[in-house]
Amino acid sequence: MPQHVTVGIVGGGVAGLALAKMLEMLGISYILYESYHTIAPNAGASLGLIPSGLRIFDQLGVLDKIEAFSVDHDRWEHRDGESGRLYRRTSVMRNYPSLFGYGAFFMARQDVLKILFDSLEDKSPVYASKRVTSVRDLGDLAVVEAADGDSFTCDFVAGADGVRSTVREAIHAQTARPPAHYLRASTACVFGMSTPLPQMAAGQFFAVYRRKVSALVFAGLNGKLYWFLFKQLDEPLAYGPQRKFTDADIDAVHIELADTIVTDGVRISDVFARREVAVMTALEEGVGEDWFCGRLFLLGDSAHKMVPHAAMGANQAMESAACFVNSLRRTRPSLGKEHCPNISAPEIQQCLSRYADRRKDMLKAVVQAATASRNNQLMVGSAAQDFLRVLPDIREEDMLLKPLQSLIGAERLEDWMCRSERVEKYTEASGRALDILNRGGSLADCGLQGGSK
Repeated sequence: MPQHVTVGIVGGGVAGLALAKMLEMLGISYILYESYHTIAPNAGASLGLIPSGLRIFDQLGVLDKIEAFSVDHDRWEHRDGESGRLYRRTSVMRNYPSLFGYGAFFMARQDVLKILFDSLEDKSPVYASKRVTSVRDLGDLAVVEAADGDSFTCDFVAGADGVRSTVREAIHAQTARPPAHYLRASTACVFGMSTPLPQMAAGQFFAVYRRKVSALVFAGLNGKLYWFLFKQLDEPLAYGPQRKFTDADIDAVHIELADTIVTDGVRISDVFARREVAVMTALEEGVGEDWFCGRLFLLGDSAHKMVPHAAMGANQAMESAACFVNSLRRTRPSLGKEHCPNISAPEIQQCLSRYADRRKDMLKAVVQAATASRNNQLMVGSAAQDFLRVLPDIREEDMLLKPLQSLIGAERLEDWMCRSERVEKYTEASGRALDILNRGGSLADCGLQGGSK
């Protein structure tokens, strides 16, 4: 008979490994199947980490390992990609540690996954080279089956398996919805990493605004460059088989942007020439309506996929994992503390309804904000023109107000065993600043420093 656990996790990315760590800390049984041949593969991708995600890393006891890759924020430059005109230079993000207890920085996705995996005291429930081919809800339990014939049963199945999710297909098969009809891609992205350039110091961020092609470049620890080249597609791509891009496609995007100024003395061609890796993919975006059915539910990109402009993807995936764990603990407070019988269907419904209701509307707003930022950079629509017209004159207080409003309500693990002064500071200091700014106060009134244009 297959092994039975409380939670089956399909997918070993940030969402899946973060959930695994949370469950292990609670003593709740799980099994994780990852299709790739190794955990933490070197896929060349980077992640932007912001205070909401860093607070959860703090609660998981791995923040010191993550912050070994951190750098203090220096400045963010916003520049016109055609003329090279500097719209604005701001350092307002230097206030994040004072506001939240945590900063914001970029690091390689592989390093994040490795830290999460290495932190697991018992790695035996985590399996690589396990491509899930079938997920079935049998009413009193669910069954997860892999291509090699292995299987297990569980009370919940977490679909942390990305945009082309097997778990989502199983949910849609039960709800008779078309598969991922909400996911479309209007943009493709070349993302990569490059060795440092002397003109781009650690902690400096750069945004290039240009019609049809644009760029983001971030200088991380020791000046390593994490970058994104965006290309507006001629026609949006409907959801379907993953489109494969070639080296020729990557080169074509680079050629369009090669002479574009990133900062004084640096063009895109300079960044591209020092590349260690460059990969191109279509950027699907959207929020699903069916986040769960029966014992199956979605987590991370399978439920809420966004373009990378808001640096929210991995952070929101961890927030969703925390939200599910919070809901599960409210449904069955004794889980992990003593032997419990299988969780009943009504309890499953209660837990997953609470999870989806809490997260869905919030994620719709996050995805929309990321899309708006993408449109601004590619100069799509009248709203983008309006944004660029006022960008040089936006008050520093207003530049801080929007992230404050979104980050202050971020999900965290409730009543958690790992306590930290920084976890508590997040809510207290940011709440005081939000109240002051909403009443028309200044950064100085908040005890914060202003940036420079």
